Amino acid sequence: MKRHSGYLEVIAGPMFSGKTEELIRQVKRAAIGKKRVQVFKHKVDTRYGRAKKVYSHAGISFESELIGKSRDIIKNLNPKTEIIAIDEAQWFGDSLVEVVEYLLKKGKKVLVAGLALTFDRQPFIPMPTLMTMADKVTKLSAICTICGDEAVYHKRITKTKIDPYIADPTLVGRLESYEARCRRHFSKP
Repeated sequence: MKRHSGYLEVIAGPMFSGKTEELIRQVKRAAIGKKRVQVFKHKVDTRYGRAKKVYSHAGISFESELIGKSRDIIKNLNPKTEIIAIDEAQWFGDSLVEVVEYLLKKGKKVLVAGLALTFDRQPFIPMPTLMTMADKVTKLSAICTICGDEAVYHKRITKTKIDPYIADPTLVGRLESYEARCRRHFSKP
């Protein structure tokens, strides 16, 4: 039996850039092509309730499995799955790197979508590592809410003092808590 090599694509960018929408677009195309696909999302993502679907801000969705730890991907993986998609990868932390490496060694295609930076412009682990490992990186931008230019950052506009690396379920995906910002307007109130 011929063994295929693994393939990793990382979809990264700020909030509101269409990362999940791009991930869903790719898995829908794979499903149309009769590929066996599994999609995973972190259980902290409760933007649309505890639905077993990934949702984009544009309202498109795809069936997914809710998990709490990256190792749960391996536990829940169907052996016949060819493509594994992981949304909101930043919430899984560094342990996701080892899981992705395992999947690649098994010859799987892996799509990972997540925030490249925190709301205070720090690298959001594990995304920088996954981006360096990737066969392809799709870096998206949003639209600055102040001037309409390309936005490569997102900024928390609430006054809450929270560690940017810890998933606060009350703020995940909250449209009124964050804004997309360009480089010039990131520091403007």
